[in-house]
Amino acid sequence: MNNDQRTAHLIYGPTGAGKTTFARKLATEVNGVRFGVDEWMHALFGDDVPERMDMSWVMPRVARCQTQIWSVAQQILGTGTDVVLELGLLRKVDRDSIKAKVEQAGHGVLFHFVDAQLPIRRQRVLRRNSERGETYSFDVTPGMFEAMESYFERPTESELSGSHLVRVPQE
Repeated sequence: MNNDQRTAHLIYGPTGAGKTTFARKLATEVNGVRFGVDEWMHALFGDDVPERMDMSWVMPRVARCQTQIWSVAQQILGTGTDVVLELGLLRKVDRDSIKAKVEQAGHGVLFHFVDAQLPIRRQRVLRRNSERGETYSFDVTPGMFEAMESYFERPTESELSGSHLVRVPQE
């Protein structure tokens, strides 16, 4: 990595694992700029959420947010500043795609896989829904949680070997 090359820290993991909390901490540690797709989704599409939301409504909008986030992140990387991207990256193809974009732009990639056990993640999501604290963007209903859970592709062994593994302690 040359001195002009910056790092895109790519955060991924299942719903409720603690990705946003970790991304905020990491952005401070690396003095980087953080982008969270949930925040963008809420700001851009929160008022338009259909009563019965499903993946066919969500994923095209997530893709639009990811595209715009990458456009801005690329400019930031070009200024010599790291970025912390919490883009969802639910499927391996999504992770491979953003990695290729970052590398093609001449920057380094560091994946961070944030994980926690399923009961802990469910509990966190319910608590986040009720407390609406700093990591809250929108309610994640039990149905949404299950849809995201089935959509998420856990990383392969080779993906894990190239990722910083963030294990969240039991609460």
